[in-house]
Amino acid sequence: METKFTEQESLAVITEMIERARNNFQKGSGTSMVYYGCLVAAVALLNIVLLFVLKSNYAFLVWTLMIPGTIVDRTIIEKKVDKQALIKTHIDAVIISAWRGFGNAVVVFLILIFGYGYGMQEPRIFIMITPLMLIMAGIAEQVTGRACRFRPFLTGAYVMWGGALLCLATYLFWHSCADVVPFVILAMCMIMGFTVPGYRLNKKAAENV
Repeated sequence: METKFTEQESLAVITEMIERARNNFQKGSGTSMVYYGCLVAAVALLNIVLLFVLKSNYAFLVWTLMIPGTIVDRTIIEKKVDKQALIKTHIDAVIISAWRGFGNAVVVFLILIFGYGYGMQEPRIFIMITPLMLIMAGIAEQVTGRACRFRPFLTGAYVMWGGALLCLATYLFWHSCADVVPFVILAMCMIMGFTVPGYRLNKKAAENV
């Protein structure tokens, strides 16, 4: 026999799902945000070192470090978080899907932009990589912030979008530094928009234990 819920009961169930999702998300998931924020910032700064200090023409290859870095997150950090989570809810699935969608979009985007850039001999298109990555990361972060009602993630999303606009301003008005400043902006956005919210999430979780 199908159970019918009153409006108040339905609201209570939804509220409970949100609270469970927040609790699950607070139990260690901030570690991935801290990790990726530091990782991307470090790789961006290393790119600058290789490009301007060592004068390497293949400085962009440093971004291949993200491959083993992602494997570390998937095999160690995420598994640990899954063990600490309480109950998987629909909101948990939304958050996971948002970040998996972001990851898939990044892969497709990079294939398209490198394929077009090299295939059409149009290297100038590569300047759009950093701002568009920031835009996509901001979208995923906003979805996460709305789903678990954690304001620092919403702030982080605006940091990402602001960084994308700063990259555009650099390309338009600061041509002499257009090769290095976007990497500095990316590093700052990842620290302020990923690492700081992740740290605050872990701190809040520790206070609630």
